[in-house]
Amino acid sequence: MSKIYTTIEKPVDLRKDLLGSSIKVIEMMEDLENVKELRHEKHNTFLFLKAYMKEIDSSINSLRMRFPHMKFDEEDQLKREAEKIDVEFEGYVKPDKEMDNLQKELFELKEKLKGIN
Repeated sequence: MSKIYTTIEKPVDLRKDLLGSSIKVIEMMEDLENVKELRHEKHNTFLFLKAYMKEIDSSINSLRMRFPHMKFDEEDQLKREAEKIDVEFEGYVKPDKEMDNLQKELFELKEKLKGIN
């Protein structure tokens, strides 16, 4: 077998390109490791939050058990009263200023007419 030798044009540039791509690969691997760490931290945080949510739910349930229980009739009555209040509040309309001004002018005109007679 015979050996064939070739010349590489600009070998320094080729080496620089190879080193540059190797550096980029190493940076990408570091980023991948950072992403893995973040995923692990995220998983641990969700487990932590899940445990706290269970604790909060159990605390709420124990608090509900300590409150006095109402009968359904009382609860319905309270809901009806609350709806009645909401309807009354929504029915309230602030008087229009223009209408007030017209009523004042009308009243003044009537007073003038009474003064003439």
